[in-house]
Amino acid sequence: MKEEFVIYIRSIGITVILQKRIEEIYEFYEKICPDEITDIFVTDYIKDDVSREYENLWFFSKKYCMEAKGFTVRDEFDMVPIRKRVVGWDMQKKDYDFKTATSKSRITLVFKLLEGVGGTLKAASMNCDYLKDIFLKHIIQNLQE
Repeated sequence: MKEEFVIYIRSIGITVILQKRIEEIYEFYEKICPDEITDIFVTDYIKDDVSREYENLWFFSKKYCMEAKGFTVRDEFDMVPIRKRVVGWDMQKKDYDFKTATSKSRITLVFKLLEGVGGTLKAASMNCDYLKDIFLKHIIQNLQE
């Protein structure tokens, strides 16, 4: 797995055991995606007891987005073309100025694709900065004109 991916997942508090799981999923997608996987994102949120919950694992390439739903407990994978297929998006943000995330920052991003499918990406705390980058690079850049 790419070193920058490892740095990212460690920065959001992923354990060594979960890192191995992410590496396995990355290797799976690396075998089937015809493009180089360029980005990773883990959806997360803060539960009522203040613990962090990791939900879904995303990978992005120039042409595709890949999601491992509930990656911590099951094997449910999908992959769809994204290049110039985003038809809309909706974002809810809290305590985030799109510059620097704080421990109170939260984002939920929903995007829609031509095929009627889409995705939901959530971020808490410092992960909001990573979601902002994914949003600008893979959602905004792939809006249909």
